[in-house]
Amino acid sequence: MGIFLQQGLNPFRRLNKASFLNSICCISIVFSGAIFPIGCGMAAAPQPPSLNLPKPVNDLAATRAGNQVSLHWNTPKENTDKLKIRGPVQFRICRQDKTSPCQTIATVSEQPGKLADYTDVLPLALVRGPLRKITYQILGINKHGRSAGPSNGAAVLAGEAPPPILDLSATVLERGVVLHWLPVAGLPADTHIQLVRTLLTPQTPKSNQQTKSVNPVPAPTEPTERTLLVNLSSTTSDPGTALDTSAEFGQTYRYVASRITEYKIDKQVLQVASPPSAPVTILTRDTFPPSAPTGLAAVPVSAAINGGEPEVDLSWSSNTEPDLAQYRVYRRDVAANGSVAASKQRIAPENATELVMSPAFQDTHVQAGHTYAYSVTAVDNAGNESAESKAVEVTVPTS
Repeated sequence: MGIFLQQGLNPFRRLNKASFLNSICCISIVFSGAIFPIGCGMAAAPQPPSLNLPKPVNDLAATRAGNQVSLHWNTPKENTDKLKIRGPVQFRICRQDKTSPCQTIATVSEQPGKLADYTDVLPLALVRGPLRKITYQILGINKHGRSAGPSNGAAVLAGEAPPPILDLSATVLERGVVLHWLPVAGLPADTHIQLVRTLLTPQTPKSNQQTKSVNPVPAPTEPTERTLLVNLSSTTSDPGTALDTSAEFGQTYRYVASRITEYKIDKQVLQVASPPSAPVTILTRDTFPPSAPTGLAAVPVSAAINGGEPEVDLSWSSNTEPDLAQYRVYRRDVAANGSVAASKQRIAPENATELVMSPAFQDTHVQAGHTYAYSVTAVDNAGNESAESKAVEVTVPTS
């Protein structure tokens, strides 16, 4: 206070904020003969406000089918200042060919961090004539219409697309599902048929055998959607048929087909697809029985060498079907001495718990001196029974 009075300053004079801060910065305290200046910290410079410009998209993808182009991209979650975007993001979508600059065709609003898509219906001028490249870009803009720059370019082919596939049908065969359609001649070069198969049957998780494992490995499941390609010959002839050998019995599938033409331009291989065909759905019910067993042989065993009970030992060649479930054995008592022959009866399995799994069977319910005719069938997991094997006759010895 003495310093202020000696300098003719009134310490109680009202100061404005700036003068007050400046005065404080100049104050020194005298304590015990020593002068201690009080330091003053300067306020940090204010930061400029964020422009809230969405980060440019770098994963734009485009595909064309018929007269439509489908665009897909991931909407950014942050702006260029690495701040989280709050609220929808606006995008301008532009399309460019060699004869004009990139022209805005639509403005869409998408949620941050979400997968976005847009379908562009091409004008008539872009679905006619020779194949040529067009490119799409999108720009994320703020509320003032400013952008941090365009996305990557996604190219597709303009021009005439291949013709659609008509009259698609499906039939179940023992080897798989055969598909038929109306073939077309004179297709463009580098054209193939694309079949998209979708599994409609709900999948049930398979039991895991590694129940004692800390981290059991999940059982693999079939992909819900699968793409099959049918390559055409060098003469671009359309076969009008294809066989899906990977289809399994007991499933419901939906098939959709289209023609795909590839074209190389500007060192890029681009594709244009026909409109997808009408879908066809099929249940792959197994109605195909196994082959009839072969090589059936019957060996009689007398009671004298079999502990007092005669029997007939049967054996045959194994069936090779992967879905084989069991065998069935039939027997007929052949007529003897003018008596009426007994009808054929199934002697094995006698019940559902005694299935004949191997190609052998012992018939212990025979009588000495009788002649029997035997035949065998094979049964698959779907319950389809094969035709009977060639019958063999055998006479049980009396001694």
